[in-house]
Amino acid sequence: MKKITIKDVAREAGVSVTLVSFVMNAKVGEDGRLDCPVNPETAARVLEVAKRLGYRRNAAAASLRSGRSNTIAVITTDIANNYFAGISRYIEDKSAQYGYTVLFCSSDENAEKLASVIDTVLAYNIDGLIVAPVPGGQEAISKAIDARVPVVLLDRDIEGLENVGKVLLNDVEAGDMATECLINNGYRKIEMISYDLDISSISERAEGYRRTMAAHGLESHVNTTTYGDPQKLMPNIIKGALERGVEAFFLPTYSLTALAFGAMNELNLSTPRDIGIVAFDESDLYRLGASTIAHIVQPLRELGEKSFEVLHAMIENEPCERNIILKPELVPGGSVIKKA
Repeated sequence: MKKITIKDVAREAGVSVTLVSFVMNAKVGEDGRLDCPVNPETAARVLEVAKRLGYRRNAAAASLRSGRSNTIAVITTDIANNYFAGISRYIEDKSAQYGYTVLFCSSDENAEKLASVIDTVLAYNIDGLIVAPVPGGQEAISKAIDARVPVVLLDRDIEGLENVGKVLLNDVEAGDMATECLINNGYRKIEMISYDLDISSISERAEGYRRTMAAHGLESHVNTTTYGDPQKLMPNIIKGALERGVEAFFLPTYSLTALAFGAMNELNLSTPRDIGIVAFDESDLYRLGASTIAHIVQPLRELGEKSFEVLHAMIENEPCERNIILKPELVPGGSVIKKA
């Protein structure tokens, strides 16, 4: 089958090759219109002919000519994670409105893999990068910055990293809210279960927890488990806490919540009968048990859309607020109703 070329489209539409090139390489504005010096009716006819003939734009050639690929990369720690999957969906939808293609990758909380993935996406001449940093990943991210690729940090911060955009949750406030919720429901012996990862989001949630406990004159304690193999440790963490008289847990990620509930089921424990719980992120799991689960919600749509909007402004050298901190929300549930 003969490959359809730009000349075929021009001949069928009755316009010049240059005009077809303008249309096929134009960006889509916020109003949904093509940003090119072509009459809208003519542009629509060109697009209709291109679609009917099956013409496909040579993205690689266009990238070489313009220096732009209309492609961005999004690197999360785990694209299968419900939290990052939700954000990625909103980034993809927002990017499509501006005519961008998105490459999605995972780092698995591994600095070496992050470095390898960044090398790979840079080879695709990406216009920008949205990345959730991992411990030890600053050097890899700096490589993208040094290559003059606009970078937006998502969900996690890296102190001292300059010339980047940031779209983050107010994680200290999230820790405050979760802890205050438990205290207001009569709990005093409250502990937090966390990963032994040096990432800003979890560290700041722990800061909010400790700060609120101290403000009420209560003792704080953060239990830590490994990220790689936490299933074996979680039952012992929960048993040890109960032996110390702990009444409630703050669980600062969805994965920790799922692990804790698995361990509680193994130990024949339930909430709030045996222990109060405030969890994190959204999940059907929180509505399936006898008691609904109180949890902190992160604004996934805002995190995704704001990340792209900041990145797009940086790509276009447009003025914008580069450091955006979003507010968490507490969803009440029966898991914090203390039993007499």
